[in-house]
Amino acid sequence: MYGRRKTDRNPYRSNDVASRSPESLVVLLYERLLIELRRAHRQIDEGDFEGKAQSLSRSTSILFELMAALNHEVGGELSGRLSALYSYIIREIQEVDRTLDTDRLDRLVDLVKPLHDAWEQAAQTNAAAAAEARGQAAEAAGG
Repeated sequence: MYGRRKTDRNPYRSNDVASRSPESLVVLLYERLLIELRRAHRQIDEGDFEGKAQSLSRSTSILFELMAALNHEVGGELSGRLSALYSYIIREIQEVDRTLDTDRLDRLVDLVKPLHDAWEQAAQTNAAAAAEARGQAAEAAGG
């Protein structure tokens, strides 16, 4: 009943995603969110309203995925603030869908970009720390 999506056909991509750290998966979600928001802007400019609707729908789905991934027990106040921010962005996307306000889209990109950059830095820091820990464990086991 449901067709396979193009991205489901690439087992290497599926394995890549499955092997990533949680932090790097969040980075991928933010990257995709930025792509979809920028694409929606271009589609509005070009009069591609069907494409705009799809891009904004995907953006909203990504934000719901980010919200679902929040751990409010561990994240405390920060996860609550991120949840509120994601809710705000979803409301703004709904307004853009209704009004075709590309300035609003630009502000959303400007809001999401620093979040992406912060998560990207955190993922790189954690990856470096994990690599160092593996190196130390291998050294201890070997010597």
